[in-house]
Amino acid sequence: MNISIQEPYRFLGRLNNQRGLSLLEVLMALVVVFLALLGFAGFSVVAHTGMTASEKMTRAVTLAQEKLEDVRRDGIPTSLTSTWVNTEPYGSITGAMHHQRILTIQPHTPMPGLHKVTVEVLWDHDAHTTSFKTYLTN
Repeated sequence: MNISIQEPYRFLGRLNNQRGLSLLEVLMALVVVFLALLGFAGFSVVAHTGMTASEKMTRAVTLAQEKLEDVRRDGIPTSLTSTWVNTEPYGSITGAMHHQRILTIQPHTPMPGLHKVTVEVLWDHDAHTTSFKTYLTN
């Protein structure tokens, strides 16, 4: 088997004959990458919006539960004879500046000795609301 000295260099000659990517191919690859990144950016905006709404809802439920626990712990005043409403306006609740909480106690409803307690929490300027109701005795 005779191998000439130029045999190994034939491979290098073939490398020099290969063409690179055309400008059109590079631009198409960039467009595909850009569209993929744009899709991820849109998804992140939707995810952030959902997380913010979920956080506000969770905070509202927690605020309502806390107020009900306060009423259970402190009890209903025996002197209460008519409906009592206590409103904590927006900005007055520590750690929940975007929420408003309304406590309503209706004494002797639906029967004597039983009191209907309602806690309503509103947020985003009354765009959303949640409420808890329970009945307590003296």
